[in-house]
Amino acid sequence: MTALGRSTWEASVLVEGRATDMETLHALRADPGVAVVDRLADQLKEMRGILPSPDSDLLDEAPRWVHYPWRRTVVRVLGPRSFRRLRFDRNRNKLTVQEQDRLREQTVGVVGLSAGSAVAQALVLDGLCGTLRLADFDAIELSNLNRVPGSLVDLGVNKAVVVARRLAELDPYLELCVWPDGVRPDTAAAFVDGLDVLVDECDSFDTKIGLRIEAAKRGVPVVMATSDRGLIDVERFDQDAATPFHGLFEDVRPERLATLSAREKILFALRLLGADRLSSRMGASLLEIDRSLTTWPQLGSEVMLGGAAVAAAVRRIGLGMSLKSGRSGVDIDDLLDGLVPPAGRVTAPDRPVDLGGPPDDPVDRVLYAASRAPSGGNSQPWSITADDDCLTVTLAADFVPTAIDIRCRGTYVALGAALQNARIAAAAHGILGPVRWAADGLGRVGEPFATMEFAAGADPSLAARYDATLARCTNRRPCDGTSLSETEIEALHAAARQEGGDIRVVEGAENLAAVAEILAESDRIRYLTESLRREMVAELRWPASGGLESGIDVDALGLDDVERTMLEVALRNDVLEQLEEWDLGQGLGRITGERIRHSAAVIAVTAPGPDPVDYMRAGMVTENVWICAQELGLSVQPTSPVFLYAEDDEDLVRLCAPRVPTIRRLRSALDDVLGSKPGDRHAILLRVGHGTPEPIRSARRSDRVRRSS
Repeated sequence: MTALGRSTWEASVLVEGRATDMETLHALRADPGVAVVDRLADQLKEMRGILPSPDSDLLDEAPRWVHYPWRRTVVRVLGPRSFRRLRFDRNRNKLTVQEQDRLREQTVGVVGLSAGSAVAQALVLDGLCGTLRLADFDAIELSNLNRVPGSLVDLGVNKAVVVARRLAELDPYLELCVWPDGVRPDTAAAFVDGLDVLVDECDSFDTKIGLRIEAAKRGVPVVMATSDRGLIDVERFDQDAATPFHGLFEDVRPERLATLSAREKILFALRLLGADRLSSRMGASLLEIDRSLTTWPQLGSEVMLGGAAVAAAVRRIGLGMSLKSGRSGVDIDDLLDGLVPPAGRVTAPDRPVDLGGPPDDPVDRVLYAASRAPSGGNSQPWSITADDDCLTVTLAADFVPTAIDIRCRGTYVALGAALQNARIAAAAHGILGPVRWAADGLGRVGEPFATMEFAAGADPSLAARYDATLARCTNRRPCDGTSLSETEIEALHAAARQEGGDIRVVEGAENLAAVAEILAESDRIRYLTESLRREMVAELRWPASGGLESGIDVDALGLDDVERTMLEVALRNDVLEQLEEWDLGQGLGRITGERIRHSAAVIAVTAPGPDPVDYMRAGMVTENVWICAQELGLSVQPTSPVFLYAEDDEDLVRLCAPRVPTIRRLRSALDDVLGSKPGDRHAILLRVGHGTPEPIRSARRSDRVRRSS
C-alpha cells in the first residue's frame, strides 16, 4: 500500500480529562491557525429531549475533542455511546436500538469509490457497520465531480481518502481503513479477509472476478449496484457455494480480463448488465464508446439510488433478514411513467335520520325509546317485542358476542339499558307496569330475560327523564378538564340509588391519570391482539361505505383530522404486527389516555352479582346515570377496559392468553384506583365531563325492536 499518513484522512479523538490528550488539545487551541468548534451544550440539550429519556450514564459520559488535521479544526462532541445514541435517534424505529447495536458489529468493504462513494455514505448514515474498508487507487479529477460528492479542493486527492475524510467528519468513532492503492489480484485476499459484506463498485472486470473468487472461498456475500435502471446484484456466498457472477463469466479467466481494451469490455458489460434490460440511452451510449464517448455514462442521481439499494441489501444481510442471490432493478423512469392521480375524496352518503321522531302510539313510543339504548359497539344485541299487554326483552337469536364481552356480561348491561328506556317511556305515557325477570335469573337464548307489563302505573321521576332519554347519546369529543361540582356528583349518585344501584366516582388529576394509563394500555392490548383487533375493526363504520344502522360511525369518534388520519395507520395489520414484534405501541392508547386526563370524572357502575339479571339491573342503573349526566349538561362516553368482564384466570386466558400477567396487573391497578372491595363487579366505566355537544347520533336497526300482533 502507498505510504499515506493516517493523519491525511483519520481524525484524532482526544478524551476530555485525560492528561496527555488535554496537553495536545491545549497546543491545538494555542495555534491561531486551528479553528475550535464547541457546540456540546446544544448536543446535550438534544440528548435530554429524546425519548425515552436517556440514562444518566449517557448524559454523564465524558466528552471528546476531535481534531481534523486536513481542516485544521478541532470539534467538541459527545462521548462515543451518547454520540451514537443521539446521531442514530432519528433512525429509530426503521432500525431499533438493538438492530443498530447488531449492525455496528459488521465490517464492510467497498471497492471503487466513484459510485462507491454513495454506497459508503449511505452505509454510514444508516449506521450499518462499525468498521469500513475503502479501496480505490485513483485520484479525484474534475470529470468525477458529476457523481462523487467531493469538491474542487479535493482535485488530485485519492478518492478513498476523500471519502474517508467526509465520513470521519460525519462520525469520528467509525473505524476506517483506507486502501489508497485499490485492490489488485495479489491483495484481494487480504482485503476480503474478515469482511461481513463486500461491496463491489470498481470498473475493472478482472478485479471484480478476483474479489468474488476470494469472497466465495471465505463465504462473504457480495453486493453490487450499477446505475443504469437501478440494477442491484446480490451473491450470497455465505449461503451458497455459487459460481462468481452467477456463472456469467465462467468461461473467462481473470488474467484475460485484465488485458481487455475499452471496446472489448463492452461484451462483458453487456453480459453483466443484460443487453435486453439496458435503458435506450445507455444502449445507444455503449455503441458510441471510442467514437463520440470515452466511456459509459453515469448520473450522480442514479449512483445515489444505487447507494440506497446497496445499503438496504447490507442491512438485510446484517440483520439476518430474507435476501437471496440474484438481481433486480429499481427503475425510476418506469415508476415515473406509471404515475397516476391520487384517489379523489369520497363523498359520504346521506346519514340515516329518525324521520318524524317518535311514533304517536304509546306502545310504539316505548319500543322506539328502547331502541335508543346504548350497546357495546352499537351492536343492538336485543330482540324487543311488544303487544298491547307487555314488552318482552330477549337476546337476539343471531347475535354473536365479541371476545371482550365475556359470558355476554356487556350484552346484559345493554339489555338492561333498553329495559330502562322502555320503563321511562312507559312512565311518561301512563302505561308503566311491573317488571318480571327470568325465573332463575339466568335467561336463555330465545326465552325472555325480562318482561314489563303495560298498566296504569306512574312514576313521575322516571317520566321526567323521557325527553332526555330520547336525546341521550355517546359523546367521544374531548372535555375541557373542569371538575364536577358537589351538586353534580350527588345528582349522579341519586340517579344510581333511584334504581337500587351503586357507583364509584373517580375524580382528581392524580386518580384520572392512573385510570388513563390503565385504559391506554388496555387499548394497546386490544390493537395488538389480532382477534380483539379484528372485532374492533368490524365495529367501525366508514360513512363513505354506508351501512351506518349498526356499529360505530367513525365520524362520531370525536377525532380531529390528525387523529382520524392516524387511526387509518393504526388499523393496518402490518403496522400493528411490527409494533407487536417490537413490543411497542404506547401511542395506540394516546387518544383514550388524553380523553380521560381531560375529563371531569370516571364513573364505575357496580353489578350486584354474577348472573345475567344482575348485569341487566346494572344496565338499568347505567342508563339512569347516563341520562342524568346528560341532563346536567355533561358529555358521556363508555370507556371500559378489555378485561372488565373477566372474573377469573380462565376468562383472562380466553381473552388474551399471552398477556395474562399484564392484564392481571392492570386489573389490580384499576381495583386500587376504584377502591374496589373483594367480590366487586363493575358493569361499565363512563367517562364524563364538560364539553361541546356531539352532533352525530348513532343510527339504529329496524329489525330488532318491533310490535307484535
